[in-house]
Amino acid sequence: MLDRRRYLSRYIPVAVVLLLAVVLTVSCYRCQSTPKPEPVLPAKIPIVRVLIARSVESIDVGTTGPYEIHADGSVVARSMASLGEGKLSRRNGRWSLHAADYASDELTVVAVGQSCVRVGSGLYREKVVFSAGNGGKILAVNHLDMESYLTGVLARELYRSWHARTYQAQAIAARTYAFYEMGTFGRTHRYDLRSDQSSQVYGGFSAETDKARRAVEATRGIVLAIGPEGNEKVFRAYYSSCCGGMTNSAYVLSGPPVTTGPLAGGQKCDDCKASSRYRWPAVTVPKKIIFRALSKRYRQVADLGELKTIEVVAEAGQDESFPRAVWINVVGTDGRKVRIRADDLRIALLRDGQTQGLYSMNCRIRDTGEAIVFDRGRGFGHGVGLCQWGAQGKALRGCSVQEILQLYYPGAKLFRAY
Repeated sequence: MLDRRRYLSRYIPVAVVLLLAVVLTVSCYRCQSTPKPEPVLPAKIPIVRVLIARSVESIDVGTTGPYEIHADGSVVARSMASLGEGKLSRRNGRWSLHAADYASDELTVVAVGQSCVRVGSGLYREKVVFSAGNGGKILAVNHLDMESYLTGVLARELYRSWHARTYQAQAIAARTYAFYEMGTFGRTHRYDLRSDQSSQVYGGFSAETDKARRAVEATRGIVLAIGPEGNEKVFRAYYSSCCGGMTNSAYVLSGPPVTTGPLAGGQKCDDCKASSRYRWPAVTVPKKIIFRALSKRYRQVADLGELKTIEVVAEAGQDESFPRAVWINVVGTDGRKVRIRADDLRIALLRDGQTQGLYSMNCRIRDTGEAIVFDRGRGFGHGVGLCQWGAQGKALRGCSVQEILQLYYPGAKLFRAY
């Protein structure tokens, strides 16, 4: 049953906006505070900004059809023909694309009509804004409506053969997550989400499928919300590939222990057994590889000089016989320690191309001298919120979209934001 939004003209008090801008400015794997509900945004299809590429020197850019080029908001070029692929570069405060040169802070390529913007090997709807980031990097940010964005997310997050109800449940969770990031992290950044696993995997127009489009259309504007009628709020609707048999509390990702609400975890999930990652064998990672991966992300770790061991300092988990590491100490050979979230270790290895079968931190951690062993592994990902393999299993058993979502996000209700 859908609860329709009331009082659409209600705005967030300025004091609350300022407070949230300071406290909640991080996305999925960067958050350091308990996920807090955020008011649903105005009742219209919002525009979402997705970071799709970073390049140090240049990036391939083109269009599949008619286009416009804007420099700091002013139209500087337009054509009914396509823009041939060329290198976009930036030097001395100026953009260079083909034979043209533009003096502006931002350069925007707008797709006209049914055209798409080509960035690298990907195609993207609506427009892509290019700006200069730290270290001389070029940031490419796709600006497009929420529903089109979700179509490019579902096609990358789920298998094509999966059930339509799995797709619809994923669409609602992903829309909720995107709304939350727009209202928190996006307030102080040039983009709302990334296109990789640190937010939601997004493939643009290139990845879209008919099944993904149908699921997005069937759930148009629907999000998960908590709170009384007239004051509904969205929350960071985490999800992962496979929970390994029981969902985790959001504590494994952010803030102090979460014991109540839709992200408290503890839901038994037998439907994800079909995943090859439901259980996985021991993974041995040399300490040198772990140290290298963490050093790239943490200056404090690099300062340790060398890794001596990994200490588990905080655990969580609804299964008392199998607690999950939440916080770990990275210990240097001189005894100095750097505390990080356990999941950040896995993400660091993932970004360094060194996961080597380490699918989650739902495992035992052992030191064998030259290496760290991750043993008795369960699941794939952080295991918080919706379990994608579990949702698929439930859909095959005949569960409705609402039943699937109620199980993974207890206490939340379906709510039409627009």
